[in-house]
Amino acid sequence: MVTKCANASCGALFHYLRSGKLFPVDLPRFSSGSGGERGGKLSGRSDEYFWLCDQCCAELTVVVDGSGRAAVAKARASRSG
Repeated sequence: MVTKCANASCGALFHYLRSGKLFPVDLPRFSSGSGGERGGKLSGRSDEYFWLCDQCCAELTVVVDGSGRAAVAKARASRSG
């Protein structure tokens, strides 16, 4: 459940879909290893949702990092033709 902005340095709370932006992210799902940590075996994919508040979504986006986890990163500047 989305409760706050995905930007760890932001404290904005999620209340309504009309503010900010909701990002659907297709994450790899791994089988659990011993002790509950991620094992090395890919067992499918799962859609998870992350929300960035109005201020953060103006400059940031949500991506999948090299380890297969969701991460907040600077949004690419749009090119004007």
